[in-house]
Amino acid sequence: SLIAAKPPLSQRPLPPSPLSSPLIHTRRLARRSWSGKRRMLAGSLMTVLISLTTAAAACMDGDSETCHTKYGTRFGHDLLPSFMLAEGYFNLNHGSFGATPRPVMEAQRRYQEQMEARPDQWFRDDYFMCVNEAREAIAKYVKAPSTDDIVLVENASGGVNAVLRSMVWKEGDVVLFLSSAYPMVKNTAAWLGESNPSVQVKEVQLGSDWPATGGQAVLKPLREALAENKGKTKLVIVSHITSVPAVILPVEDIVRMCRLSGVAGGDVQVLVDGAHALGQVPIDLVGLGDPDYYISNGHKWLFSPKGSAFLYVRSVRQLSLSPEPNVISSSGKKDFVGRFSYTGSRDYTAFCAIKEAFKFRHHVGDEKIYEYTAGLARWAAKMLSRTWGTRVLVPLESQAFMINVQLPTNSTTVAMQLQERLKIDYDTYIVVANMSSLVYTRLSAQVLHLPCSPCLTLTPLRFTWSEKISSDWQLSSLPSSRNLIAVSCNESPAMPHLKPG
Repeated sequence: SLIAAKPPLSQRPLPPSPLSSPLIHTRRLARRSWSGKRRMLAGSLMTVLISLTTAAAACMDGDSETCHTKYGTRFGHDLLPSFMLAEGYFNLNHGSFGATPRPVMEAQRRYQEQMEARPDQWFRDDYFMCVNEAREAIAKYVKAPSTDDIVLVENASGGVNAVLRSMVWKEGDVVLFLSSAYPMVKNTAAWLGESNPSVQVKEVQLGSDWPATGGQAVLKPLREALAENKGKTKLVIVSHITSVPAVILPVEDIVRMCRLSGVAGGDVQVLVDGAHALGQVPIDLVGLGDPDYYISNGHKWLFSPKGSAFLYVRSVRQLSLSPEPNVISSSGKKDFVGRFSYTGSRDYTAFCAIKEAFKFRHHVGDEKIYEYTAGLARWAAKMLSRTWGTRVLVPLESQAFMINVQLPTNSTTVAMQLQERLKIDYDTYIVVANMSSLVYTRLSAQVLHLPCSPCLTLTPLRFTWSEKISSDWQLSSLPSSRNLIAVSCNESPAMPHLKPG
């Protein structure tokens, strides 16, 4: 089975308590010197984050179909054995590096064994069959006009570099990118401008309504930049989903705007950095206006291994020398697909395992993944902002699996210390960031979060640090003076990160 079996929550023994560990004891002593305000923030945040593993609005009744995979297994901790995360590790940052399911990793290992068993047969025959099947699967999934418009690359960074470094430029060409772009895009664009003085690289600054009004906030500044550089802009680089803060941008509107802004002799080309999109939002390349270039990772949200991504290039942009892979190999192939198919002797098995990622999604239920995880993220955004008395930075319709919530502090130093303490003391990782004077966290929802147990209820209560957390699990209180959340449980706890005592 692609989904690992696991006993019901009520039949599982509690993991051994680490509280007697000398390391934990040392950390406790260190915490005593931490200021009361910061302790309150850390305790408040951690307990609320733990609540994210115990209940969700979409399945509070315990019977909702959205709580179950295609084959009946519950979303949440019942899916944990299907992943390779360390026991007790609470990952709230899938947006950076993702999590590859165990059956996908096992499939990649089998491909590696096949490669080592008969190297010549693999590199001359088997690999090409394998990668072509992966390309076909991706082309179908993202509704590409043709499989021949899709090639595989190691990551979005490699795809962006392949396009920018091999594009043919002329004197006075302008490249526009948004101030919300990922640092890799900014750095590559800066290199382009420095290495090719004939190219003008310009950053489009977003206004004060970013990101509060969502993806629509990018349209006016971009429209003004295109008008200012009319007849000179050759390429516009935009994200499909920005990184921090995470915001879905209106790609279709952007593509249309760029096409209409062109002058006689050529359209303004659009490169979409979709690093976060594949597996987080449905992609329809034709429906998005058929952008000239589209790049996305598989390891973040599709469940494929690290080192698997795709580059789509519109057929009219596939030239004899562009785009060219970052490594030109001995194959001598000149066509677009051929140039990218082999870039020297290396491990290509992550490409082949893309097929297994699609199989995993099929067994879990592709539509259910989108429905459950997006619903979970929306619930978490509302619950956290209400709990902390802060706000969600981005309209919910402009967010998918990644949410952006203001932290109850204006201190970046406190937020960074909080991030470190969650990592060291609670084996939990979150992203914290700041924008002007506002400090926030970007949290990633995933299918292995939130077991839907009917015994769990959420109730707003008030507690202070002096309140004792009950060791019999009848009531777990939150150590904060704010209105927070208490979790009531009438059977064995479904919260492996909270230990009695």
